[in-house]
Amino acid sequence: MFKSTDIQRGMTVRDRDGEALGGIVAVDPRGFTIGKGRAFETEYPVRFSDVAELDGDDVYLRRDLAHLPGAVLAERGADDAPAPHRPVAYTHDLTGALVPME
Repeated sequence: MFKSTDIQRGMTVRDRDGEALGGIVAVDPRGFTIGKGRAFETEYPVRFSDVAELDGDDVYLRRDLAHLPGAVLAERGADDAPAPHRPVAYTHDLTGALVPME
């Protein structure tokens, strides 16, 4: 079990398979933000409840890259060309956490 206070800026975020998604650029009471880069075209908010575990400076998420809404690599086709950008809308749930709208 981890404490949300253990998550810091600069840590590396990985999906459940260990693939590096990017570094943490901000932390707030609801979660943290992964900086834009190879996996995300814009900064990507993550709730603390989406974290499976911490291992040193690595934060492992509960889902793999293919199941993260807005991930660039998850949207690529068979020819590995980037798919058109698909914006993701977010809202707050009853606990105040930031969640993607479905």
